[in-house]
Amino acid sequence: MLEDAQQVANKPRQINAFLLKLRPEADLDQLRARIKRRFDDLTVSRSADFAAQQDMLKYVSVFTWVVSFVAILIGGVGVMNTMLMSVFERTREIGGLRAVGGRPGRVLRMVLGESFVLSFIGGGIGVLLGLAGMRALESSSAYGSFISVTLSPVLLAQGGAVALGLGLLGGGLPAWRASRLLPAEAMHYEGARASAAHHARSSALRNIMRQPIRTLLTTIGIGIAMMAMVLLGAMSTGLLDAVTGIAVGVGAHLVGSQPNSSADVSRVDEGTVRRIAALPGVQAAEGLFMGYTTIENLPFFIIFGYQPRSMGIRDFTVIEGIELTTNRQMLLGRVAAENLDKEAGETIRLFGQAFKIMGIYETGVPFQDGGCVISLRDAQKLFGQAHKVSFVGVWVTDLDQADVIKRDIEARFPDVALSRASEFTEGLSDLQMMKAMTWAIALMALIVGGLGMTNTMVMSVFERTREIGVLRALGWSKRRILGMIVRESVVLSLIGGVVGGVAGILLGYVINLSPAVKGFMQMTYTPDLFLQAFVTAFILGIIGGVYPAWRAANLQPVEALHYE
Repeated sequence: MLEDAQQVANKPRQINAFLLKLRPEADLDQLRARIKRRFDDLTVSRSADFAAQQDMLKYVSVFTWVVSFVAILIGGVGVMNTMLMSVFERTREIGGLRAVGGRPGRVLRMVLGESFVLSFIGGGIGVLLGLAGMRALESSSAYGSFISVTLSPVLLAQGGAVALGLGLLGGGLPAWRASRLLPAEAMHYEGARASAAHHARSSALRNIMRQPIRTLLTTIGIGIAMMAMVLLGAMSTGLLDAVTGIAVGVGAHLVGSQPNSSADVSRVDEGTVRRIAALPGVQAAEGLFMGYTTIENLPFFIIFGYQPRSMGIRDFTVIEGIELTTNRQMLLGRVAAENLDKEAGETIRLFGQAFKIMGIYETGVPFQDGGCVISLRDAQKLFGQAHKVSFVGVWVTDLDQADVIKRDIEARFPDVALSRASEFTEGLSDLQMMKAMTWAIALMALIVGGLGMTNTMVMSVFERTREIGVLRALGWSKRRILGMIVRESVVLSLIGGVVGGVAGILLGYVINLSPAVKGFMQMTYTPDLFLQAFVTAFILGIIGGVYPAWRAANLQPVEALHYE
């Protein structure tokens, strides 16, 4: 029932959208224009275009395409690396083909065709894995109620186009290189030699630099994966810090919300806040309302509702103009004022209502400085939440008794969950889910990068089979061969990790310059994040080198010396 849903969401007599079924003779465009003229706060669209016009869905779509683009880049580098190694390995064969009359165009088409086949096979496997993953989510109790697997022809066409593009991107350079081989030189090709990198003092560096192009491509693949890890980690930490900054900025000893709710749907009754304020040991208790909207070029414009002159509003330092005194007034954050080109004394319309900018404030928290502060009553009216607050701030008379008071409040009022301000984000399910999702995406990128690493090291072992046979014949133990290959893999992975980390920092700096991000959060790079990236690169190098190292260590000297 509609009334039940409104009651659960704490939105009496409110709806998200409504549908109109027109009479056969009605003019759709004319009716849409009339509705827009009469109701300024409504957006009208065709049913088929409704989803495409929802801002949040647009952002989700952009995010998924960005993630897909990262995966495509890593996949393209992997295909190129594989095809280049294939060309190197078959240099003599290609030379023979050219010697018997094979034209460069034929060689070009041959290698490109192999690249396309490889990409389509990988694309098919990816589609099957994606379907399996979606089926698993659909059958789970947590996500099955709102996730439905739909594999549309458009999506399949997009997948085919991506596979085709990967084949062209990954096979273009190897195919061109193969077509340019001279028959005489190709037939006398002996493979990469250690002297190609004699200037490197480290034996690991000398070995991985035998094929500079392969090393470069592997470094790029791992670098992209590590860049995604660093960037997404900084983004997740930045958002968590921004929300924590709000809780800490309120100045309260304890901050609470509705239990097991996300930040944007938490609703606590003001009567509960007043009863908490009257408890023994509580100095004061106040409510804060928070919502967001889209305004001009800012996709996330945060609206904070406070009681004028309340304790929680003290952190909003007014640097221009005067403080908030009554309704229909606004304090505008410095970052938002810069992005919107607004000053004190001007007006801003929110949901069709005009608010006068009384002053410009600055807190140092991007999440706050990119929004505005209005009175609590105005915020409740704008979002249709009469007598409701999003969060509760509690000040205690004795800080040593904060935990005792917290347990007492939660026992008396089951609709409130409290925590220390610095630990506030740990209780918000949507922020924790977002953090887990970003790490899952980074893990996916690392898995793809790790497979590229394994491929590179396997090819390195293949081309050095005779050399390894000589080392075994000279008395090198299996453990020594194993350590040599794993060491090379770790060095290569660490180089890619450093490159990816630097790229993540630079890209994060560029993203921070965007008005939309600047007024929402800041990328936060912590020592723990870089330590995690370093350890991940180290482990990735070990995992990527284990199988090639094991294969190299188990080569029999006689067979290896006769390897062709």
